[in-house]
Amino acid sequence: MGDIDTWTFQEIAFRAEMDRHDDPESEKEAWILCGEDPATRMRNIVELRNMIYERGECHPHRMDDAFLLKFLRARRSVPARAHRLLVRYSNFRDQNPHLWRDVDWFGLTKLGHVFEGVLFDRPDVGRLIICRLGQWDPDDYPVEDLIRGCLLLLEIGIMQPKLQVLGGTALLDCEGLTMRHMRHFSPAIAIQAMNVMGFAFPLHQRGVHVINCSRVFETLFHFFKRLAPVDDLWKRVRFHGYDLSSLHKCIDPECLPKRYGGHRQEVSLEKWLTKIKQYKNKDFDNDMRTLGYAVD
Repeated sequence: MGDIDTWTFQEIAFRAEMDRHDDPESEKEAWILCGEDPATRMRNIVELRNMIYERGECHPHRMDDAFLLKFLRARRSVPARAHRLLVRYSNFRDQNPHLWRDVDWFGLTKLGHVFEGVLFDRPDVGRLIICRLGQWDPDDYPVEDLIRGCLLLLEIGIMQPKLQVLGGTALLDCEGLTMRHMRHFSPAIAIQAMNVMGFAFPLHQRGVHVINCSRVFETLFHFFKRLAPVDDLWKRVRFHGYDLSSLHKCIDPECLPKRYGGHRQEVSLEKWLTKIKQYKNKDFDNDMRTLGYAVD
């Protein structure tokens, strides 16, 4: 594929990031990946909404069908499980308003290549999201901005019905990570990161893969794990050390950037947000404003 073809494909993919329509052809994937049946979809939404009113455990900022469907899709279309997730999400928002409220979302382009993605979404991987912690300079911006950046990436991502169904796979690259970085990760920050990873976020999390990591990092990870809720997500965390062949057993190189022995071109958060701003519309602005972000 030539440079012009690659550029054209990326521009089409960037435009598609604003797509808010359910594709009828994706109903089979929704059934396989989310247990979603068009015949019972509306009934499940109504049941979830009734649970929210009857139990009174949370007060979501939205209650419309499209919003509630995100939580159902993230929990195999089971209203009770979706309700538990929605309670976690709502509590997380209430406890951490600074991660959303009046945040200049476009200002997070400063994170550069700390977060990257691959705009090649497959049913077995979903959207591949890469976090390169070693690219972060703690002197430039606080660790809270890392949480804000990851959260923003996910909030915008799940506006797409396609990604609500396909979900995502996380790749945590620890190359360049030192104690200079690690000393900023307090238990409170670690819990915030785990919540964003999937404990309290309506993302169909396909897996979390850690590469270029030492035993020290793995030990710290398991320490923080004890502070988090018991969840099936832990079964999908894999440590690969420095072994790319181990990573390839879990993620097809067809979906990976060349840096990891793959065939794809990664897109930095900086470039992605720049393109989002270029192609955004009134619906996007309204959604962002409702979430609490500053919208010009």
